[in-house]
Amino acid sequence: MPKRTPKQTKNKIVEAAIKLFDSQGFDGTTVRQIAAEANVNVALISYYFTNKKGLLEHVMVAYYEGLFYRLDDCRYNSHWTTLYELLTNMLEAFIRFQCESYQVTRLIQRELSVESMLGREIMSTYIARLKHYFASILEEGVTSGEFVQLSVESISIHLFSIMSYPYTHPQILREVFYVEPLDEQFVERMIDYTCAILLRLIVPGDKAGAFSMKSDTC
Repeated sequence: MPKRTPKQTKNKIVEAAIKLFDSQGFDGTTVRQIAAEANVNVALISYYFTNKKGLLEHVMVAYYEGLFYRLDDCRYNSHWTTLYELLTNMLEAFIRFQCESYQVTRLIQRELSVESMLGREIMSTYIARLKHYFASILEEGVTSGEFVQLSVESISIHLFSIMSYPYTHPQILREVFYVEPLDEQFVERMIDYTCAILLRLIVPGDKAGAFSMKSDTC
């Protein structure tokens, strides 16, 4: 078997940690279990991440940096002519990213529900930044007249709730609603539904028809 590079070793540790944190919880997982799952020496976890908390922080930060990269790509590298189009592009990127990283999505939500210093740091740095990404566009749309007068805070909470629920509670969808949240058809329905809700909430009635084609194809 070829020798792993340091990057491959580090990635193996991260993959093992995500798997075990997701299935056993952060507190229920030991460093030795992570090392065994990754097939590495325990000392390497200390070398790369200092400790288990440092490993969790690495997972969380990498998740949000990956998400912001996708959202920035929507804003600065994709084609859009209205703020509504931009928002729907970002909503799709957000939903798909959560689906692709569903284990970390669920893990982060679980850890943020517990009072901790790391949780507060993540909320003040990354959740606040995520809120700003969407709130700034909503505020710009209200100012320009593209959107109706609205409560940016209420709309943001509503959108985050709709988009995140399937990936923070996937077992409920599977066992209660009998749908698979990772299935492409479900993901497409979620995107269409979220775009349609957004259209009704923020676009004036006399302008909604001009945007309806976007909600059909977003």
